[in-house]
Amino acid sequence: MHLIIKLFNNNRKINSILLLFTAYSLILLVIRAKLTDSIYLFFLVWNLFLAFIPYFFISYLKNQITLQKSKFKTLLVLFSWLLFLPNSFYILTDLIHLSQSNNHLVWFDLVVFSSYALIGFTIGIISIIEFENIIANYTSPLFIRLIIPSICFLCGIGIYLGRILRYNSWDILSNPTELFQDMMSSLLSTHALLFSFYFGIYIYLFYSLKKIYSTINSF
Repeated sequence: MHLIIKLFNNNRKINSILLLFTAYSLILLVIRAKLTDSIYLFFLVWNLFLAFIPYFFISYLKNQITLQKSKFKTLLVLFSWLLFLPNSFYILTDLIHLSQSNNHLVWFDLVVFSSYALIGFTIGIISIIEFENIIANYTSPLFIRLIIPSICFLCGIGIYLGRILRYNSWDILSNPTELFQDMMSSLLSTHALLFSFYFGIYIYLFYSLKKIYSTINSF
């Protein structure tokens, strides 16, 4: 708990907004449950929790350890971050459930789904930017220009594995062989590659937009 409070205070302004937005989204879900007498959409809470995990890892890396003193620990945290990062963007695909909404709740459900999707997506973009800031002092600008699009593409693959093939991040421990086989098969599938590319480009464009906006406001 002490670590969580410390990480929260190290980026208090952004984290306060994320906390407020999360509280708003949870209230929306409770209101919907009251209106419908159903907790059907409560899976969004779990998906949002998974979306926060990579943000926690990158915040920990930024504030707790250095690349020079603990290389093994750094690589382990970075691997864990990359493993869970697609979850931040995956939650966007939960919008597919909007088709199952009742006509009189469709607009309310749109706000509910989009709220969780926007929080997750924002966390993912912030995580990538923080990753870039961490490695900027240890790598060349060329490497960064290559690694960031690659990470976005890998997120696209992760979304495909989750939404289409129905895997989750825990399967790397509980079902690694089948997951690896399907991942390799996906790299040979035109549909999987196109899916991964257009999601990856979507993520990269939002990342680029945020970077440009930050650059403009720094002058």
